[in-house]
Amino acid sequence: MEYNEDFIKGLLFEKIAGTISEGDNFIAEKAILADPDTRELWEELKLKMKKPGTASFLSGLDETKAWENVEPHLPGIPVRSFYQRNWRYISAAAMLLIGLPLMWYFFNKQQLIPQEKGTLQQQVYIRTDNGKIIELTAGRTINMDGATVHTKQKELSYAPAGGGNKDWATLHVPPTKDYKITLPDGTEVWMNSASSLRFPYSFDKKTREVYLTGEAYFEVTHNPQLEFIVHTGFADIKVHGTSFNVNAYNVKNFATSLITGSVSATKGNESIMLKPNQQVSYRNETLIIKTFDPQEVLSWRNGTYYFHNQPLSEIAQVLSRWYDVKINWESPAVSEQTFTGEIDKKLPLGVVLSNLELSSGIKAKLESGILTFR
Repeated sequence: MEYNEDFIKGLLFEKIAGTISEGDNFIAEKAILADPDTRELWEELKLKMKKPGTASFLSGLDETKAWENVEPHLPGIPVRSFYQRNWRYISAAAMLLIGLPLMWYFFNKQQLIPQEKGTLQQQVYIRTDNGKIIELTAGRTINMDGATVHTKQKELSYAPAGGGNKDWATLHVPPTKDYKITLPDGTEVWMNSASSLRFPYSFDKKTREVYLTGEAYFEVTHNPQLEFIVHTGFADIKVHGTSFNVNAYNVKNFATSLITGSVSATKGNESIMLKPNQQVSYRNETLIIKTFDPQEVLSWRNGTYYFHNQPLSEIAQVLSRWYDVKINWESPAVSEQTFTGEIDKKLPLGVVLSNLELSSGIKAKLESGILTFR
């Protein structure tokens, strides 16, 4: 893989300044590992950051003054548009004042994003706690420090290396993708698009715990002596051996849907036990229970999304994850329109939008990765 030199330099300055996004950090770390020149530059930047006074300088950084220092050196670039596109780089730009001359390479280019970026950000990968990035392609055996990973098409399994390794790693599934992971106890987890699962190399002797962001379907191996806990940002789900779905993209849509067995959902001091075909969600700062349609809740595993009287705002969230687009509303009223139907993930986005337009008065336009409804 060839890297755009100026783009990677820009990412390294973001990384050293602490303003880099997770996706861009993945690209930067991959370049550091693969390219000797990038690695040399990264080591140089780290050395410069260790100079006396650097930490105190950054802690007292004034972004406005930083911009005033950088702006005169940006000939030919409209100030307002440049600022709007690159506001998060201003802190890094201010490091010009402490002797990082290579920043000129970054700010002398207007087109910073290479073709490779979109490709890299579409990869399923593991990030270890020591910062190592592992892309997951089918048919690989990967020796991590503490675990051996085996990959097949759209799934992986792993086994701890022994010795009770306490390290953790995170599996990242990007928009448009889905993936399956089998944990060392045999528990299977199917992950939806734009989701991540933080997991240990080996479970301890008291509990089995993982951390979920996004959506996943779990089939937990039965073990009454070893409780299984799924931590989310909204509630903790505790099980012994069962199958259930967790949607934890955001608090509004948070839901745990029990298929078989039993689980409990805990939020603070509140705990609710579920029976099969019951779903717990979070509304008005409290947990509530209702029944659900398993076909509708689990349809994402087959690449289909069923919806019944759902507002377009919720349907649009699925479109964003499945087709990797950003959503824009010209009118809030449009987002409140409700629909009943289904979306097939295998269909092009244009076909899906045409079906929505034919069934309602809305209009949709896709331009530069932004889907606008009006």
